[in-house]
Amino acid sequence: MSQLINNFFTALTFMTRIPVKLKEISKLKLNYFPLIGLLLAVIVILAENFLALIFTVEIRALLLLIIYIYLTGALHLDGLGDFADGFFAGRDQEKTIKIMHDSNSGIFALVTLILLLGLKYLLFKELLLRDSIQTIIIMAVLARYLLGYVIIFIEPAESSVLAGALKKDAKTIDLFYSTLVTAFIFFIYYYFTESLLLYPILISVVLISLLIFYLDRWASRKLGGITGDIYGTIIELGELIFLLSLAAF
Repeated sequence: MSQLINNFFTALTFMTRIPVKLKEISKLKLNYFPLIGLLLAVIVILAENFLALIFTVEIRALLLLIIYIYLTGALHLDGLGDFADGFFAGRDQEKTIKIMHDSNSGIFALVTLILLLGLKYLLFKELLLRDSIQTIIIMAVLARYLLGYVIIFIEPAESSVLAGALKKDAKTIDLFYSTLVTAFIFFIYYYFTESLLLYPILISVVLISLLIFYLDRWASRKLGGITGDIYGTIIELGELIFLLSLAAF
């Protein structure tokens, strides 16, 4: 049991800013990704219960988005920004890798992040107006669960240390456990809310899968494989796709 807790804390330390004490750093296991998404969403929901006593919907939507970004350490946003700068610059592989590794953000990153965050703010506001902020549980869990398939089945670029390390440590059995955890979370969500969200989930899975396929093909041509920055891109755009699908239905 202590090893399981330590493995979870290792994943938590890597994917969030939540402070935990580690006895030792273990391998990063993808089967904990859905649980991390659940924890992040629950913290945001608890924050909303407090903020609803004080602020208007507009202010709460922005504060909740800020809290969510802070909890993740803007890790996935950083990946999305690096991806936008590198892939939209129209350079060769060597130049693209250099741009993505540059700590400075370019115009493509700034525009992409501004548009994404603005849209996410509006979608968070929509959730509050619908009194359905609890649906971010599905958003956070689903995006991180689908990332597991990317890690298992898509080859990383030689230039990506992070993607290579995750691929090396990932096992198919981890994806099986991740599926069980995700299914259990969805079942508990339905049990307490009686909201199946069937169409938004199915549409999201299809669209995120198409996104992954497209990014895989693009990254293969551009970099020779997928990278850690693209992992972050998949999570950010995957969450956005779910929120848009939810808003549509």
